[in-house]
Amino acid sequence: MTSSYLLKKILDISSWISNNQSIVFNHLFNIIEAIIIIIIGVIVSRILSNGIRHILLIRNIDVTIADFLTGLIKYSVIACVISAALGRVGIQSTSIITVLGAASLAIGLALQGSLSNLAAGVLLITFYPFRSGEFVDIGGVTGTIVNIQIFSTTLKSSDGKIIILPNSKIISSVIINFSREKIRCNEFIINVSYEANIDEVIQLLKKVVEDDKRVLKDKEIQVGLNEINSSSSVFIVRCWCNINDLQNVYWDLLKNFKIVLDSKNLSIPFSKNIKK
Repeated sequence: MTSSYLLKKILDISSWISNNQSIVFNHLFNIIEAIIIIIIGVIVSRILSNGIRHILLIRNIDVTIADFLTGLIKYSVIACVISAALGRVGIQSTSIITVLGAASLAIGLALQGSLSNLAAGVLLITFYPFRSGEFVDIGGVTGTIVNIQIFSTTLKSSDGKIIILPNSKIISSVIINFSREKIRCNEFIINVSYEANIDEVIQLLKKVVEDDKRVLKDKEIQVGLNEINSSSSVFIVRCWCNINDLQNVYWDLLKNFKIVLDSKNLSIPFSKNIKK
């Protein structure tokens, strides 16, 4: 391509712009307007969604539901803004609807995973098997719920990992919510040697539980011989406490069981390998 040819093309373009200044400036003005509409629309969507979220939280709406609804509102506003911006540059909304309608089957097939995640997200918000801040087990994945988005749910594990689960996977999994009830039961399995007196062991274990002020006394404390196996007598201890005390009560009681059994020379037997 010679320099004379490029020069001729540049002159032709300049000539066309000179002869069609009104059209060029009109389209340029429309494009600038469309960009301004999108910028303002995004800002408005953020302000609107944040304002609605604030109002919902003031009205004591759960933060999970508030985040989900504000997310839907935000993206709905952005979709309307983009449609308005496209209309400003000459693409009519009827044309957009026609194109979307013609491509709906292909889009549906391509995004069927995303659509199932969206549907699952709506179900999670409707039935709320968990909320933000609750500790859950979802199909073997444990963590604290951070938030529920339109397509996915974010958890934070006990060791600080961020876990993102697709909503469609959650809705089809077994969900165990450890935080929903205000009180929970701690259960202990204590092995003691055969030589130990059963009644004495029960009294010792029960006293340890009763001496802990965090254990709820209006709920039954259960201590009993649960099993006699090949190497020991197995006792079971059950007691109730507030959810916030659950883990610390478990650790402290387990330590105190060991201390009191040792003080009475009641040994906890080791497992023995049986040779054939």
